[in-house]
Amino acid sequence: MVAAIIQARMGSTRLPGKSSHLLAGISILEHIINRLQEVPEIDRIQLATTQAKTEAPLIKIAKNLKVNVFQGSEDNVLDRFVQAGKAIGAQHLVRVCGDNPLIDIPLLRSLITAHIESNADYTVPGDQIPLGVGCEVVRLETLKNIGQQAHELKYQEHVTTWFHDHHDKFTITHVEPPTYLKNCPFRLTVDTPEDFALMEKIFSQLHPIPPSNLDVENVIKFLDTHPKVSALNSKIKQKDWRTKKQ
Repeated sequence: MVAAIIQARMGSTRLPGKSSHLLAGISILEHIINRLQEVPEIDRIQLATTQAKTEAPLIKIAKNLKVNVFQGSEDNVLDRFVQAGKAIGAQHLVRVCGDNPLIDIPLLRSLITAHIESNADYTVPGDQIPLGVGCEVVRLETLKNIGQQAHELKYQEHVTTWFHDHHDKFTITHVEPPTYLKNCPFRLTVDTPEDFALMEKIFSQLHPIPPSNLDVENVIKFLDTHPKVSALNSKIKQKDWRTKKQ
């Protein structure tokens, strides 16, 4: 069974409550859930958040959409993922970030298919793609084993870091992304006010119906032809988790 686990919490240093922010009248978390529900390879969807009372808005959104909710450790996100997967009996987990309302559906479907067919421990896109459009797929049993060994903070805070530092120990599958995503320079996640301003422009200009039905290829074409819009968050630097705590 394949479960999509959405990692989200209300606390954020650069844009607090970002997953509950509205785009075209719908929260970012709801956009993510709506997109995941369009993926037939996903059997279950679950929100994995913390035990803090402040997570109530996210829990309400998930429950209104009949999505499972798991509340676990705030700091040990790796353990939160493992426990969330165990709670619903999943064999494979799609790791989804709660600030990415433009997950690319064709890429996600190909990642899941390749993961199952190759019997992989971990499956990721094989080329550089815009931050925010991709996901990762991981075998839960493998993640359990990592959780028993990963005692450093960087491994507990960042679910799949262990694979990157010990890649020779696992079966890792790399999937070729669609051409429109390859080496594309845009930043399509929501981690700062500038990121959110870009998303607001995208959703207001492209008018998707329903709102969560936005095609990422069309977004790329729009940004290619509207440099002033794409420049809104072009100077934002992604935090380096290898050098400091996020």
